Amino acid sequence: MPAPTTIPDLIDRLRRSGLIPTDRLDGFLAGLQSSGHTPATPVALLARMVEAGMITQFHADRLAAGKYKGFQLGSYLILDQLGAGGMGQVYLAEHTAMRRLVALKVLPVFSSEDMVARERFFREARAAATLDHPNIVRVFDLCQEGRLLYLVMEYVEGISLQSLVSRRGPLAVSAACHYARQVAFGLQHAHDLGFVHRDIKPANLLLDRAGVIKVLDLGLVRSEADASQGLTRQLDNRSILGTADYVAPEQAVDSSNVDIRADLYSLGATLYFLLAGRPLFPEGRTAQKLVWQQIKDPIPVTRFRPEIPAELGEVVHTLLRKRPEDRYQIPAEVFDALAPWDQSEVIPPDEELMPQSPPRVQAARSAVPGASAPRASGSTSQILAMAMRSGSGSGSSGAVKAPKGRGSESGGPGSNAITPPGNRPGLTDPSTETDALSVEATQRTPSTPPHPVDPEERTPRTVRIRVSQRILIAAIMVIALLAVLGGVGAVLLLKRL
Repeated sequence: MPAPTTIPDLIDRLRRSGLIPTDRLDGFLAGLQSSGHTPATPVALLARMVEAGMITQFHADRLAAGKYKGFQLGSYLILDQLGAGGMGQVYLAEHTAMRRLVALKVLPVFSSEDMVARERFFREARAAATLDHPNIVRVFDLCQEGRLLYLVMEYVEGISLQSLVSRRGPLAVSAACHYARQVAFGLQHAHDLGFVHRDIKPANLLLDRAGVIKVLDLGLVRSEADASQGLTRQLDNRSILGTADYVAPEQAVDSSNVDIRADLYSLGATLYFLLAGRPLFPEGRTAQKLVWQQIKDPIPVTRFRPEIPAELGEVVHTLLRKRPEDRYQIPAEVFDALAPWDQSEVIPPDEELMPQSPPRVQAARSAVPGASAPRASGSTSQILAMAMRSGSGSGSSGAVKAPKGRGSESGGPGSNAITPPGNRPGLTDPSTETDALSVEATQRTPSTPPHPVDPEERTPRTVRIRVSQRILIAAIMVIALLAVLGGVGAVLLLKRL
């Protein structure tokens, strides 16, 4: 339809769109009339409605262009477009009944008819349903509306590490290492469940208001289960998957046959970017970068910033070794290796870096008790320590601390999990910090993991405590038994006398 040229035309499109309940729209228009400040043009009326929180700017732009359809998808009202990529568009949406804000990742219609794109979309959904970790964006549901497939995901307000460095320059050593450790913490969970992300890069790492890193975009995830069926190789179709600035050498050759060590190379390239403010090879075209990843060593990160400790530079360049067997073998090793530079508290990001919520989004939050505004609860160091002390996302109840040297070369799932660091001075009780990890998210009920884990046995520290308790109980029982036997012996001796 053509763009509305009069107020009645615009109101007609508003009623057809279903964006605003009829009684609420009529009340708003009546209020404008009674105030004597009725806008004279459709554009002016749309601006007033955005300001009042009736609609978003996304709605206003489409209505001004004459479009009034496509705002509703299943049970969700689309509020804004957050981004777009090769695997679909991502929208901010609100559940019309529950008033919960979510992100919808929609697979385009033409892609839904492509077997490869469709199967990758389903594989992303299956992977996300399996993973349940504070450093990995959560997926609540997979839905279909007509020919459209879409994922219902956790909505996280934040800034990507790519944008953060672009706006503020290289990060402080402690902040860069802290964020990298959070990524390693999430990757260990994925590794324990047999997944390889295959696209770790700063643009896929979102920093929220509380200072928590969320790993995004599982569109290229590889599953060990799928690999055993040859599905990964079939879907990859000999394509090079990943991003040229961050892809591991072996992934650039054969994307179908990589393990967690490819993600660790990408994490090393990401940490290099956070510290140096530039990728490994900023010059050159994509094909050149893929070749350089194979044969060329990057400039040592310490050359850009002499204040970076030589030992940290060695950790970064160990991650960037060309041969997978020469790198750290599992994320837990990286987590431990970066610990010396993550001892001080890292404060949450400046509020000015965070996206400003439009009035319509703020209204949606205020409609849900306890979700009026995201808040930071403690420093990012406290948040990370809280998560690991509670064992969130730990994939193995029998976890042991990763060795300082190389781990198993196979890098198979379930080999190690991260040992929580000791308590740091000034940390608060984790029970008082739970809101920090639920910023902009409603916890879903996780799907049953392959190996159910007792919540009390999710961290090595808890395991050690439970073992100690069992030993103590066994000792008490032995002492009691000896006492009983001793008493019986004494009675028998007295009878003989």
